[in-house]
Amino acid sequence: MNHNANTLSLYIHIPFCVSKCRYCDFYSVTYNESLSDAFIDALLVEWELAKTNYSLENASIATLYFGGGTPSMLSLKQWEKIIKNFVQKLPLLDGYEWSIECNPDSFSAETARLWLDSGVTRLTFGVQSLIDGELTTLGRRHSSRRALEVLCEPVVGRFASIGVDLMYGLPWQTLTSLDASLTRLLSITTIKHLSAYELSVAANTPFGRHAELLRLPEDDEIAKMSELVKQKATASGLTHYEISNYALSGHQCAHNKAYWRHKPYLGLGPAAHSYLPTRRFSNVKNVGEYIARISARTLASDFTETLDVAAVAREMVLLGLRTAEGISEDVFRSMTGLDFASMSRISLLDKFVHQGMLIHTSSYWRPTDKGMLFADAMARDLI
Repeated sequence: MNHNANTLSLYIHIPFCVSKCRYCDFYSVTYNESLSDAFIDALLVEWELAKTNYSLENASIATLYFGGGTPSMLSLKQWEKIIKNFVQKLPLLDGYEWSIECNPDSFSAETARLWLDSGVTRLTFGVQSLIDGELTTLGRRHSSRRALEVLCEPVVGRFASIGVDLMYGLPWQTLTSLDASLTRLLSITTIKHLSAYELSVAANTPFGRHAELLRLPEDDEIAKMSELVKQKATASGLTHYEISNYALSGHQCAHNKAYWRHKPYLGLGPAAHSYLPTRRFSNVKNVGEYIARISARTLASDFTETLDVAAVAREMVLLGLRTAEGISEDVFRSMTGLDFASMSRISLLDKFVHQGMLIHTSSYWRPTDKGMLFADAMARDLI
Protein backbone atom coordinates (compact mmCIF):
# COMPACT_ATOMS: atom_id res chain seq x y z
CA MET A 1 0.00 0.00 0.00
CA ASN A 2 1.80 3.11 -1.08
CA HIS A 3 0.22 6.42 -0.21
CA ASN A 4 3.17 8.65 -0.96
CA ALA A 5 1.89 10.68 1.94
CA ASN A 6 4.48 13.42 2.15
CA THR A 7 2.97 14.81 5.31
CA LEU A 8 0.98 12.97 7.89
CA SER A 9 -0.93 13.77 11.06
CA LEU A 10 -0.30 11.32 13.90
CA TYR A 11 -2.86 10.64 16.62
CA ILE A 12 -1.95 8.58 19.71
CA HIS A 13 -4.78 7.23 21.83
CA ILE A 14 -3.81 6.91 25.50
CA PRO A 15 -6.58 4.61 26.77
CA PHE A 16 -6.31 5.24 30.53
CA CYS A 17 -8.45 7.21 32.98
CA VAL A 18 -8.86 7.33 36.76
CA SER A 19 -12.57 6.69 36.26
CA LYS A 20 -15.09 7.03 33.46
CA CYS A 21 -17.18 10.21 33.15
CA ARG A 22 -20.91 9.55 32.94
CA TYR A 23 -21.29 10.86 29.37
CA CYS A 24 -18.06 9.44 27.91
CA ASP A 25 -18.30 7.25 24.84
CA PHE A 26 -14.54 7.05 24.12
CA TYR A 27 -12.59 3.85 24.75
CA SER A 28 -10.73 3.90 28.06
CA VAL A 29 -9.88 1.61 30.98
CA THR A 30 -8.75 2.25 34.55
CA TYR A 31 -5.10 3.29 34.78
CA ASN A 32 -2.70 0.67 36.05
CA GLU A 33 1.05 1.11 35.90
CA SER A 34 2.10 -2.28 34.52
CA LEU A 35 -0.65 -2.33 31.88
CA SER A 36 0.25 1.19 30.77
CA ASP A 37 3.95 0.25 30.62
CA ALA A 38 3.06 -2.68 28.34
CA PHE A 39 0.88 -0.34 26.27
CA ILE A 40 3.79 2.10 25.79
CA ASP A 41 6.06 -0.75 24.63
CA ALA A 42 3.40 -1.80 22.12
CA LEU A 43 2.96 1.76 20.89
CA LEU A 44 6.65 1.97 19.92
CA VAL A 45 6.36 -1.29 17.98
CA GLU A 46 3.08 -0.30 16.31
CA TRP A 47 4.69 2.80 14.80
CA GLU A 48 7.47 0.67 13.29
CA LEU A 49 4.93 -1.84 11.91
CA ALA A 50 2.72 0.91 10.48
CA LYS A 51 5.65 2.63 8.75
CA THR A 52 6.55 -0.58 6.93
CA ASN A 53 3.04 -1.82 6.20
CA TYR A 54 1.68 1.51 4.98
CA SER A 55 4.85 2.68 3.19
CA LEU A 56 5.24 5.71 5.45
CA GLU A 57 9.05 5.66 5.69
CA ASN A 58 9.31 8.96 3.81
CA ALA A 59 6.38 10.70 5.49
CA SER A 60 6.98 13.79 7.63
CA ILE A 61 4.79 14.46 10.65
CA ALA A 62 2.98 17.81 10.48
CA THR A 63 0.87 17.40 13.61
CA LEU A 64 1.12 15.10 16.62
CA TYR A 65 -1.81 14.71 18.98
CA PHE A 66 -2.03 12.70 22.22
CA GLY A 67 -5.68 12.18 23.12
CA GLY A 68 -7.60 9.75 25.23
CA GLY A 69 -8.52 8.67 27.77
CA THR A 70 -6.33 10.94 29.84
CA PRO A 71 -2.78 11.44 28.54
CA SER A 72 -1.91 13.59 31.59
CA MET A 73 -2.42 10.47 33.77
CA LEU A 74 0.82 8.86 32.62
CA SER A 75 3.72 9.22 35.04
CA LEU A 76 6.73 11.44 34.44
CA LYS A 77 8.83 8.31 33.86
CA GLN A 78 6.37 7.02 31.27
CA TRP A 79 6.38 10.34 29.44
CA GLU A 80 10.19 10.35 29.45
CA LYS A 81 10.11 6.94 27.77
CA ILE A 82 7.55 8.01 25.13
CA ILE A 83 9.53 11.16 24.34
CA LYS A 84 12.95 9.51 24.20
CA ASN A 85 12.00 6.29 22.38
CA PHE A 86 9.21 7.55 20.17
CA VAL A 87 8.73 11.29 19.71
CA GLN A 88 12.43 12.18 19.38
CA LYS A 89 12.74 9.64 16.54
CA LEU A 90 9.78 11.04 14.58
CA PRO A 91 10.43 12.96 11.34
CA LEU A 92 8.70 16.12 12.61
CA LEU A 93 8.24 18.90 10.04
CA ASP A 94 9.50 22.40 10.80
CA GLY A 95 6.70 24.34 12.47
CA TYR A 96 4.96 21.13 13.65
CA GLU A 97 2.07 21.28 16.11
CA TRP A 98 2.22 18.90 19.09
CA SER A 99 -0.91 18.76 21.30
CA ILE A 100 -1.58 16.88 24.53
CA GLU A 101 -4.99 16.55 26.21
CA CYS A 102 -4.96 17.13 29.98
CA ASN A 103 -7.40 16.78 32.83
CA PRO A 104 -7.08 19.27 35.69
CA ASP A 105 -7.07 16.50 38.34
CA SER A 106 -4.09 14.62 36.86
CA PHE A 107 -2.12 17.64 35.62
CA SER A 108 1.40 17.95 37.01
CA ALA A 109 3.58 21.04 36.57
CA GLU A 110 6.66 18.82 36.62
CA THR A 111 5.43 16.75 33.67
CA ALA A 112 4.36 19.95 31.90
CA ARG A 113 7.94 21.26 32.17
CA LEU A 114 9.17 18.06 30.54
CA TRP A 115 6.61 18.53 27.73
CA LEU A 116 7.66 22.13 27.24
CA ASP A 117 11.37 21.23 27.08
CA SER A 118 10.57 18.40 24.64
CA GLY A 119 8.76 20.63 22.15
CA VAL A 120 5.06 20.33 22.99
CA THR A 121 3.31 23.38 21.51
CA ARG A 122 -0.29 22.96 22.66
CA LEU A 123 -2.15 21.76 25.75
CA THR A 124 -5.87 21.35 25.85
CA PHE A 125 -7.73 21.05 29.15
CA GLY A 126 -10.97 19.15 29.68
CA VAL A 127 -12.64 21.71 31.95
CA GLN A 128 -16.26 21.13 30.73
CA SER A 129 -17.79 23.48 33.35
CA LEU A 130 -16.75 25.75 36.21
CA ILE A 131 -19.87 24.97 38.22
CA ASP A 132 -19.09 22.28 40.82
CA GLY A 133 -22.60 20.79 40.76
CA GLU A 134 -22.39 20.35 36.97
CA LEU A 135 -18.93 18.75 37.26
CA THR A 136 -20.29 16.28 39.84
CA THR A 137 -23.26 15.42 37.61
CA LEU A 138 -20.87 14.75 34.69
CA GLY A 139 -18.70 12.52 36.87
CA ARG A 140 -15.66 14.79 36.44
CA ARG A 141 -13.04 14.36 39.16
CA HIS A 142 -11.82 17.95 39.40
CA SER A 143 -13.37 20.95 41.11
CA SER A 144 -13.77 24.35 39.46
CA ARG A 145 -11.11 25.64 41.84
CA ARG A 146 -8.60 23.00 40.68
CA ALA A 147 -9.33 23.79 37.01
CA LEU A 148 -8.66 27.50 37.58
CA GLU A 149 -5.50 26.75 39.61
CA VAL A 150 -4.08 24.65 36.77
CA LEU A 151 -4.94 27.18 34.07
CA CYS A 152 -3.10 29.85 36.05
CA GLU A 153 0.04 27.71 36.66
CA PRO A 154 3.09 29.68 35.44
CA VAL A 155 4.30 26.76 33.29
CA VAL A 156 0.95 26.65 31.44
CA GLY A 157 1.45 30.22 30.25
CA ARG A 158 4.73 29.23 28.59
CA PHE A 159 3.16 26.95 25.97
CA ALA A 160 2.56 28.43 22.53
CA SER A 161 -1.15 27.61 22.71
CA ILE A 162 -3.63 26.65 25.44
CA GLY A 163 -7.13 25.41 24.74
CA VAL A 164 -10.08 24.48 26.93
CA ASP A 165 -13.09 22.21 26.35
CA LEU A 166 -16.48 23.29 27.61
CA MET A 167 -19.84 21.50 27.40
CA TYR A 168 -23.36 22.87 27.19
CA GLY A 169 -26.81 21.30 27.15
CA LEU A 170 -25.93 19.59 30.44
CA PRO A 171 -28.53 18.18 32.87
CA TRP A 172 -29.91 21.02 35.04
CA GLN A 173 -27.63 23.56 33.32
CA THR A 174 -29.04 27.05 32.80
CA LEU A 175 -28.04 29.95 30.59
CA THR A 176 -26.89 31.72 33.76
CA SER A 177 -24.60 28.90 34.86
CA LEU A 178 -23.14 28.52 31.34
CA ASP A 179 -22.57 32.29 31.24
CA ALA A 180 -20.68 32.09 34.55
CA SER A 181 -18.37 29.33 33.26
CA LEU A 182 -17.74 31.14 29.98
CA THR A 183 -17.11 34.52 31.56
CA ARG A 184 -14.59 33.10 34.01
CA LEU A 185 -12.75 30.98 31.42
CA LEU A 186 -12.55 33.70 28.78
CA SER A 187 -11.09 36.13 31.32
CA ILE A 188 -7.96 33.93 31.57
CA THR A 189 -5.43 35.42 29.18
CA THR A 190 -3.50 32.18 28.60
CA ILE A 191 -6.55 30.63 26.88
CA LYS A 192 -6.26 30.95 23.10
CA HIS A 193 -8.71 28.26 21.97
CA LEU A 194 -12.18 27.18 23.05
CA SER A 195 -13.96 23.97 22.05
CA ALA A 196 -17.61 24.10 23.08
CA TYR A 197 -19.56 20.89 22.62
CA GLU A 198 -23.23 20.21 23.05
CA LEU A 199 -23.70 17.16 25.28
CA SER A 200 -24.81 14.16 23.27
CA VAL A 201 -26.15 11.25 25.27
CA ALA A 202 -24.81 7.94 23.93
CA ALA A 203 -26.83 4.81 24.71
CA ASN A 204 -23.99 2.76 26.24
CA THR A 205 -23.00 5.35 28.88
CA PRO A 206 -24.41 5.88 32.41
CA PHE A 207 -26.19 8.99 31.05
CA GLY A 208 -27.66 6.90 28.24
CA ARG A 209 -28.84 4.18 30.61
CA HIS A 210 -30.54 6.71 32.92
CA ALA A 211 -31.61 9.21 30.29
CA GLU A 212 -35.15 9.47 31.69
CA LEU A 213 -33.75 10.80 35.00
CA LEU A 214 -31.76 13.60 33.38
CA ARG A 215 -33.38 16.98 33.18
CA LEU A 216 -31.83 18.18 29.92
CA PRO A 217 -32.45 21.68 28.57
CA GLU A 218 -35.09 22.00 25.83
CA ASP A 219 -34.01 22.51 22.21
CA ASP A 220 -34.73 26.24 22.23
CA GLU A 221 -32.68 26.62 25.42
CA ILE A 222 -29.78 24.70 23.78
CA ALA A 223 -29.98 27.00 20.74
CA LYS A 224 -29.69 29.99 23.13
CA MET A 225 -26.70 28.34 24.84
CA SER A 226 -24.95 27.80 21.52
CA GLU A 227 -25.63 31.46 20.63
CA LEU A 228 -24.29 32.60 24.03
CA VAL A 229 -21.04 30.65 23.50
CA LYS A 230 -20.65 32.30 20.12
CA GLN A 231 -21.35 35.82 21.45
CA LYS A 232 -18.97 35.52 24.41
CA ALA A 233 -16.17 33.87 22.41
CA THR A 234 -16.42 36.42 19.60
CA ALA A 235 -16.48 39.30 22.10
CA SER A 236 -13.18 37.90 23.49
CA GLY A 237 -11.59 38.06 20.04
CA LEU A 238 -11.94 34.36 19.21
CA THR A 239 -12.98 33.45 15.66
CA HIS A 240 -15.62 30.78 15.08
CA TYR A 241 -13.71 28.54 12.65
CA GLU A 242 -15.63 25.26 12.99
CA ILE A 243 -19.05 24.44 14.45
CA SER A 244 -17.67 23.69 17.94
CA ASN A 245 -14.34 25.55 17.79
CA TYR A 246 -13.18 29.11 18.41
CA ALA A 247 -9.62 30.45 18.36
CA LEU A 248 -7.55 33.59 18.53
CA SER A 249 -5.70 34.34 15.31
CA GLY A 250 -2.85 31.85 14.82
CA HIS A 251 -4.23 29.39 17.39
CA GLN A 252 -6.56 27.18 15.34
CA CYS A 253 -5.92 23.46 15.88
CA ALA A 254 -3.93 22.31 12.83
CA HIS A 255 -4.46 18.66 13.76
CA ASN A 256 -8.25 18.92 13.65
CA LYS A 257 -8.09 20.94 10.44
CA ALA A 258 -6.19 18.03 8.84
CA TYR A 259 -9.17 15.76 9.68
CA TRP A 260 -11.70 18.21 8.25
CA ARG A 261 -9.65 18.68 5.06
CA HIS A 262 -9.29 14.97 4.35
CA LYS A 263 -5.53 15.00 4.85
CA PRO A 264 -3.93 11.62 5.66
CA TYR A 265 -3.70 10.72 9.34
CA LEU A 266 -2.57 7.66 11.25
CA GLY A 267 -3.94 6.65 14.65
CA LEU A 268 -1.88 4.53 17.05
CA GLY A 269 -3.24 2.79 20.16
CA PRO A 270 -6.45 0.85 20.85
CA ALA A 271 -9.61 2.24 19.19
CA ALA A 272 -7.55 4.79 17.20
CA HIS A 273 -8.82 5.67 13.71
CA SER A 274 -6.75 6.24 10.57
CA TYR A 275 -7.34 7.61 7.08
CA LEU A 276 -4.75 6.96 4.41
CA PRO A 277 -6.56 7.84 1.20
CA THR A 278 -8.61 6.04 0.13
CA ARG A 279 -8.67 3.64 3.10
CA ARG A 280 -10.18 4.25 6.49
CA PHE A 281 -9.45 1.82 9.31
CA SER A 282 -9.48 1.55 13.09
CA ASN A 283 -7.79 -0.51 15.80
CA VAL A 284 -9.35 -3.01 18.20
CA LYS A 285 -11.14 -1.43 21.16
CA ASN A 286 -9.37 -3.55 23.74
CA VAL A 287 -6.00 -2.66 25.24
CA GLY A 288 -5.14 -6.28 26.12
CA GLU A 289 -5.88 -7.53 22.62
CA TYR A 290 -4.07 -4.53 21.14
CA ILE A 291 -0.91 -5.33 23.15
CA ALA A 292 -1.12 -9.05 22.26
CA ARG A 293 -1.46 -8.40 18.54
CA ILE A 294 1.30 -5.82 18.38
CA SER A 295 3.58 -8.06 20.49
CA ALA A 296 3.04 -10.77 17.87
CA ARG A 297 4.20 -8.13 15.36
CA THR A 298 0.87 -7.89 13.57
CA LEU A 299 -1.19 -4.75 13.13
CA ALA A 300 -4.12 -4.27 15.50
CA SER A 301 -6.75 -2.99 13.06
CA ASP A 302 -10.18 -4.60 13.25
CA PHE A 303 -12.18 -2.51 10.80
CA THR A 304 -11.27 -1.22 7.36
CA GLU A 305 -13.16 0.26 4.43
CA THR A 306 -12.16 1.72 1.09
CA LEU A 307 -13.91 5.00 0.30
CA ASP A 308 -15.23 5.35 -3.24
CA VAL A 309 -15.55 8.71 -4.95
CA ALA A 310 -19.15 9.15 -3.78
CA ALA A 311 -18.17 8.56 -0.14
CA VAL A 312 -15.26 11.04 -0.34
CA ALA A 313 -17.58 13.63 -1.93
CA ARG A 314 -20.20 13.07 0.81
CA GLU A 315 -17.63 13.52 3.59
CA MET A 316 -16.17 16.62 1.97
CA VAL A 317 -19.61 18.24 1.90
CA LEU A 318 -20.43 17.20 5.49
CA LEU A 319 -17.11 18.35 6.96
CA GLY A 320 -16.64 21.40 4.74
CA LEU A 321 -19.95 22.98 5.74
CA ARG A 322 -19.00 22.68 9.41
CA THR A 323 -15.97 24.97 8.92
CA ALA A 324 -15.74 28.70 8.30
CA GLU A 325 -13.45 27.94 5.37
CA GLY A 326 -16.24 26.07 3.61
CA ILE A 327 -15.84 23.97 0.47
CA SER A 328 -13.25 24.77 -2.18
CA GLU A 329 -14.47 23.85 -5.69
CA ASP A 330 -10.86 23.27 -6.76
CA VAL A 331 -10.00 20.92 -3.86
CA PHE A 332 -13.33 19.12 -4.30
CA ARG A 333 -12.58 18.57 -7.99
CA SER A 334 -9.00 17.42 -7.34
CA MET A 335 -10.12 14.89 -4.67
CA THR A 336 -13.23 13.53 -6.39
CA GLY A 337 -12.97 14.40 -10.08
CA LEU A 338 -16.45 15.93 -9.72
CA ASP A 339 -17.80 19.48 -9.88
CA PHE A 340 -19.19 20.65 -6.54
CA ALA A 341 -21.46 23.30 -8.11
CA SER A 342 -22.88 20.75 -10.56
CA MET A 343 -26.20 21.19 -12.38
CA SER A 344 -27.96 18.97 -9.83
CA ARG A 345 -26.76 21.13 -6.93
CA ILE A 346 -26.74 24.63 -8.35
CA SER A 347 -30.41 25.46 -7.63
CA LEU A 348 -30.01 24.28 -4.01
CA LEU A 349 -26.79 26.28 -3.61
CA ASP A 350 -28.54 29.37 -5.00
CA LYS A 351 -31.41 28.81 -2.55
CA PHE A 352 -28.98 28.61 0.41
CA VAL A 353 -27.21 31.78 -0.74
CA HIS A 354 -30.59 33.52 -1.06
CA GLN A 355 -31.54 32.36 2.47
CA GLY A 356 -28.32 33.86 3.86
CA MET A 357 -26.86 30.45 4.76
CA LEU A 358 -24.01 30.32 2.23
CA ILE A 359 -21.67 32.84 0.63
CA HIS A 360 -19.99 32.12 -2.71
CA THR A 361 -16.64 33.91 -3.10
CA SER A 362 -14.16 33.06 -5.88
CA SER A 363 -14.16 29.24 -5.76
CA TYR A 364 -15.31 28.79 -2.14
CA TRP A 365 -18.78 28.04 -0.75
CA ARG A 366 -18.72 29.21 2.87
CA PRO A 367 -21.41 28.87 5.54
CA THR A 368 -22.50 32.10 7.21
CA ASP A 369 -23.05 32.24 10.99
CA LYS A 370 -26.66 31.28 10.33
CA GLY A 371 -25.52 28.58 7.90
CA MET A 372 -23.31 26.94 10.53
CA LEU A 373 -26.40 26.38 12.69
CA PHE A 374 -27.93 24.38 9.81
CA ALA A 375 -24.73 22.84 8.44
CA ASP A 376 -25.83 19.22 8.79
CA ALA A 377 -29.25 19.88 7.25
CA MET A 378 -27.66 21.73 4.29
CA ALA A 379 -25.18 18.89 3.84
CA ARG A 380 -27.99 16.31 3.80
CA ASP A 381 -29.81 18.25 1.07
CA LEU A 382 -26.63 18.72 -0.99
CA ILE A 383 -25.63 15.05 -0.68
